Amino acid sequence: MYDFITIDFETANNDLDSACSFGIVAVKDLEIVEQQYFLIKPPTDQFRVENTELHGISYDDVKGCEQFPCVFEKTKHYFDNSNLLIAHNAQFDMSVLYQLLKTYNLPDLDFQYIDSVRFSTKVSRGTGNSLEEKARYFNIEMNNHHNALADAMTCAKIIICSVQNSRYKTFNKYLNAFSSIRKKWFSELKPTRSLSKTSMFSSSKISDVVATTLDFDMEHPLYSKSCVVTGEFDTISRKAAMQKIVDVGGVVKSGVSSKTDYVIVGIQDLKIVGADGMSSKERKAHELVDAGANIKIINEAEFLNLIK
Repeated sequence: MYDFITIDFETANNDLDSACSFGIVAVKDLEIVEQQYFLIKPPTDQFRVENTELHGISYDDVKGCEQFPCVFEKTKHYFDNSNLLIAHNAQFDMSVLYQLLKTYNLPDLDFQYIDSVRFSTKVSRGTGNSLEEKARYFNIEMNNHHNALADAMTCAKIIICSVQNSRYKTFNKYLNAFSSIRKKWFSELKPTRSLSKTSMFSSSKISDVVATTLDFDMEHPLYSKSCVVTGEFDTISRKAAMQKIVDVGGVVKSGVSSKTDYVIVGIQDLKIVGADGMSSKERKAHELVDAGANIKIINEAEFLNLIK
């Protein structure tokens, strides 16, 4: 019997059954004793640009791979109710597993699981909750973030370090010492149904985008221009679009004002925007243009042509 098993899924798109890779790590007596990694062919060939940029997997990488039912046959013994499963931000990974079981009509599972964020916080208060921040706190080297096996391994090491940095020297003693680390049954999961475009990729924060050069062409049409990006693109990620703007000396802003020069409009999520298909940023830009503001509203193709 293991102390615990950590898992991590990576997905091809916003659909929770679009898992394209799966990592599993088993720990016994605070030692990693087993590890497995699988590339998975999702139900469709739809890979979002942002997802591929995040984990490096494209449809070409998985088109010859097994689908989840075959992977499940090789790993279902880990989901026995005698094992405790752990994931970092467990709601996501458990929801992916739940949806995969439903999509492929696989047998129902029941096992207990916990979230490594809550577990590790007992000895790492004051740190952030991301996998990177927890790993940094425990001096765990992360060589391949968003590789499913690497992340499952990091999660396992965070749990191991949490126990070793406490006065409870075994996993079970640590777990039993804190009533707030509540085990949950998979059968009682209230799964997330889908991933929103805005919540999935925190990597597109404006504050994270810094110019890679200071040698700007001051004749470039976007040099020193105030630009707002709204929506998602077909051929380029949102973050990559913002990077291109700052790399030619443009300035990316989060909101539209009368001082905005360009609004670059991508595809909008119809679940979020209004009936007219416009985001609040695009709508405000049109209102300001009608009021006399000199704002250019352009689409993805126009932006890519302009950036050249």
